[in-house]
Amino acid sequence: MSGPKAFRIVTRAEIIAICHRNLARLDAAIESWTTAGRRNGTIEQKDIEKVIARRDELRRLLNADRFVELQKQVAAEIGFLQVDSERRVERAAEIAARSKRDLRRSKAAAEALLQRLQALKVEIPADIRSELSGSTGSSERLEATMARALLLVPSQALDTSTDRQRALADRLGAGERRETLQEWLSRQHQEIEDQALARVDAVLGELRGLGIDSSPFSERVALLEAEPPARRSLVADSLLLDLAAAVKDGRARVRLANELRQRRAELSVMKSMEAASLRSEIEETLSSPSASNGQELVKRADCLIEEEFKAMAAEERRRAVLEGLASLGYEVSEGMATAWVDNGQIVLRKAANPGYGVELLGGSRSDLLQVRAVGIGSSAEIRDENRDRDMETIWCGEFDRLKALVAKAGGNVAMEFARPVGQFPLKIVSDPDVSHQAEIAERSYRELPLNRHN
Repeated sequence: MSGPKAFRIVTRAEIIAICHRNLARLDAAIESWTTAGRRNGTIEQKDIEKVIARRDELRRLLNADRFVELQKQVAAEIGFLQVDSERRVERAAEIAARSKRDLRRSKAAAEALLQRLQALKVEIPADIRSELSGSTGSSERLEATMARALLLVPSQALDTSTDRQRALADRLGAGERRETLQEWLSRQHQEIEDQALARVDAVLGELRGLGIDSSPFSERVALLEAEPPARRSLVADSLLLDLAAAVKDGRARVRLANELRQRRAELSVMKSMEAASLRSEIEETLSSPSASNGQELVKRADCLIEEEFKAMAAEERRRAVLEGLASLGYEVSEGMATAWVDNGQIVLRKAANPGYGVELLGGSRSDLLQVRAVGIGSSAEIRDENRDRDMETIWCGEFDRLKALVAKAGGNVAMEFARPVGQFPLKIVSDPDVSHQAEIAERSYRELPLNRHN
């Protein structure tokens, strides 16, 4: 198969650029994971150090030319960080909901205990009364105060068991045992547990895990707590709908922030002024939670990254092919790569056989390249068909050597199709030197002043 060929080429430089982009995405994933973990207090410095150590180990794969392994492991590490971050956010939400629930239970129990003490006409120290009736303070502080307050209650007043249970306790010698705080609280919690408030606590915890301020809902939550238990479920429905909308919006914001960090990281490995400018815009948006141009920046970044990466890859493909053909004895001169882009094709003469060469096409807008052996001269000349066929056969071996050169440099060539020798007549093209000189003359003519005829 040594006739016209179509092939795709991936160069070492393109593979390395892909790896750099993957490592940049990993850096962004680590930043997002760290930001969420620190915000919620779910990671420690040792956790961060382990992730950084794994990242550094993946970077060493690049230096060892283990490109395929690097790409697989980076994708796996990014996936792990995303799942782990979500798990830690869920844990933070559960802790926040439990803390809220415990505080509400403690307040209700403190109020119940205060009412009990008042009903028993027990003299209550001012500091204990203040703590039990206060609306501030943690559940731990309230429980410590309740433990002191329980000591004020006569043991007989705390005993709510039946006569038979009391008689049995007396026979076992436990009649004088005073009820502990945890025993008393467990009975109170069973009485004051409210499913509507529990659902609200869970969603508020999720908002907390996402880093969203829940204070706009504080007044409505307080009103819900003041509602009679029979009405709470009905009133909670409206609040839960609004909380769910806030959670949905919060998840979208977190997702967008992660996407912006990823684009910023990818742009950081690019050297153009456009990339630097867009990266600055993304940084400004990330630092301003109220910014509304995030989606637009993601789209612009995707377009620029794709455009610059394709341009780089196409340039490296042309460079690899021209350098390879030059080492095989084809005449390659300065400016040929540019001419290839401008004209969409280029002809290279074989130095040892000036009447023959190869024509290269494509590669500027896609990664598909085409190449074929050509005769150089006039189409009016009589051709030696056997000689033409021999040169096509020689080109077959040279193309295999070109593929080997690309592979040796760290790239690879994948064939799309190859036509047999002689299936198509050898294409005849004009002398590339004459065409090149004519092009230079035309360009010089176009660059003359507009008043050149005066």
